[in-house]
Amino acid sequence: MAVASEKGTYRVSEETRARLIHAAGELFALRGVEAVTVREIADKADAVPNAVRYHFGDKAGLVVAVEDFALTPWQDGKLQSYCAKNEGLYATRDGCRQMIADAIDIFYAHLMPDGQPMWAAMFLLRALLTSQWLGREHEEIAKQSMECFCRIFQKVSGNDDHLSAVCWSMAIISPGLIFSSSMLDYTTMKKSDGFNHTFLRRLQATVTRNALLALGLEP
Repeated sequence: MAVASEKGTYRVSEETRARLIHAAGELFALRGVEAVTVREIADKADAVPNAVRYHFGDKAGLVVAVEDFALTPWQDGKLQSYCAKNEGLYATRDGCRQMIADAIDIFYAHLMPDGQPMWAAMFLLRALLTSQWLGREHEEIAKQSMECFCRIFQKVSGNDDHLSAVCWSMAIISPGLIFSSSMLDYTTMKKSDGFNHTFLRRLQATVTRNALLALGLEP
């Protein structure tokens, strides 16, 4: 009975920890870390205030846990791995088109994977824009993604100008980040509790077409 009791206690404890992360993440994404109190987080998570101290040590520890959760889909390094393993694609025009399309596909697939709550993308974008609560891993992932697209631009175009590469890369990255991190459904221009995957796919298609066009690789 003691073992069963311990297992039951552990399960309840883990459920409370998860509720605190989700409650804090949503509040942080909407209002910012500084504007949210520990008591508000606990109330939203249906937990006692000292639960934050028990599970995370303090509010700063909870912020780290929220960031770790939001970064989970990005930690596989898939974009960087793909670009590194497929350097041979740059040898042909069709290969360059494939490299660009595949890299964009990988990046956009990370924006809103199945099961990922909407607040996660909002939290990450707010952190990037304000440089607040930005952990080293978060900063490194953002840097690596940008560097990957900049390298694609330079390899395909033969243009080593860094600012030109950044502009091209931002035209790919920014639309997806803005859409996936907004509670606004752009198809209706009203706030929505859901995520419009159909719109994201169309946005990705438009971004890909424009990226190819900018490098003279339109079909």
